[in-house]
Order: sequence, then structure tokens, then C-alpha cells
Amino acid sequence: MKPGQLAMAYQACEVAELAAAAVELDDPAEAAVHAARVLAAAQRLVAAAGRLGSNDVPVDPLQRFAYDHPEEAADDIANWSHDRAAPTCRSCSPRI
Repeated sequence: MKPGQLAMAYQACEVAELAAAAVELDDPAEAAVHAARVLAAAQRLVAAAGRLGSNDVPVDPLQRFAYDHPEEAADDIANWSHDRAAPTCRSCSPRI
């Protein structure tokens, strides 16, 4: 996987984590604040996608880590994916 793809995957993990946490909230004000964090992370994901065809290196620390430490980033993404592959409820099918 290329560094740009790793950066996108890293960012996508953050979007997923933030979104999953947001849906657990009951307080509307807290949910709105958290949803804004999801949106900001999603905007960083869009920016990462826009850099795929260029040699620009991200300034975002999370994405920059993927450029600076690609093997560790790939391991982190693989572990994150593996940890979430198990269904969290009986009616859920495993995600691959």
C-alpha cells in the first residue's frame, strides 16, 4: 500500500471510531459536538484522497505518521480491522 493510501486508511479508522462513539451519546449537545468531530475527520479524509495523485505530504499528525512509519501504520490498520471484524450483536454479520 502506498503512503497516501495508508494515510487515507488511518484517517478512515479515525472517522469510523468517532462515528461509532457519536451514536452512543444520549445528550443532544454532546452528540452535536461529537458529530462535528466526525465531520472534521471526514474532511481530513477527503483531503487525504485529494493528495493521492500528488507528492504532497500531509501536515495532519495522524496521516503524517502513515508517511513516516508505513510498516507500523499498516500493522495498526490491520489490527484495527481485525479487532472490528467480529460482530457486536447476534444479528450482525461479520465485516470483512
